[in-house]
Amino acid sequence: MIEERNFESIVDFFEYIAPWNREQSLDGFVFRGHSKEAYKLIPNALRPENVEQLWKYVNGGNVQKDQTDFLSLQIDAEFQLLREFYKLADMQGLGVPTANTFRKNLAQTFDAFGARHIENRSIWLPEDLREAAALAQHYGIPTRLLDWTYDPYVALYFALTGALDSSGNLVVWALNKDHISFLHPTVNRIDIEFITPHYSANPNLNAQKGLFTLCPVERLSLREEMQLMMKGRAQLVDRRPLDEFILSTAKDEGATLMKKFIIASERAEEGLRFLEKMGYGTSRIFPGYDGVSKQILERNK
Repeated sequence: MIEERNFESIVDFFEYIAPWNREQSLDGFVFRGHSKEAYKLIPNALRPENVEQLWKYVNGGNVQKDQTDFLSLQIDAEFQLLREFYKLADMQGLGVPTANTFRKNLAQTFDAFGARHIENRSIWLPEDLREAAALAQHYGIPTRLLDWTYDPYVALYFALTGALDSSGNLVVWALNKDHISFLHPTVNRIDIEFITPHYSANPNLNAQKGLFTLCPVERLSLREEMQLMMKGRAQLVDRRPLDEFILSTAKDEGATLMKKFIIASERAEEGLRFLEKMGYGTSRIFPGYDGVSKQILERNK
């Protein structure tokens, strides 16, 4: 289900992903670049090394270490951080998506129960917060969304840029979005949602042809959580990388669901030169004066 391929030459990789290569097809795939092979497909809010920092953002670090893996507390932390981003952006007159879960209690300094429905189980992230979460994610707020792009050359740009002057390997991942999206909802569905926000108000996201993956989780009702607590148990956070999650849950073993392309990091400078000649320089990835100046400085450096 996960195909892995090594490329000794950056030229070979460009030839492999070229649209005229009839030996393979990447139609329906989305892409993500990692500057180091060791990096895992885990969203920022769920990375084990980010747990302490997440709680500093939302509660000054006031949480017991043995409770940081409790799903209910993790969701509360993500909710409060997203709400703070949404509220402050709205107060500054910036455009924010419609999010009734935030909007109905936005005048309150703190919304203690916004992340849950008291009586019933609920899905996190709920539908009406996903667009807001995508906006926050794009501007650096830790969420459980994972960035992807429809354009393999954009994914390659990010992998190559981070791998300059590095040893080891970089990676470009490809995820079979179309196949996963059309799996039967009850028989062999992989619980991954694909979120494409509006591009009109976000020139960077538009230029990068970005989208996000989300693995929704079901949060227990308050009563069910309390019953578990009384038994010394709790619903825990799933911090598995996306590739491990797919391997453990997929039932459709006849299809390639992911591809992992591995390239030597020493090819990064050569690859970036090729990308710039193709029109994928920094000024395209980050449109505006800042991207233009960065591309000139990078080129001369």
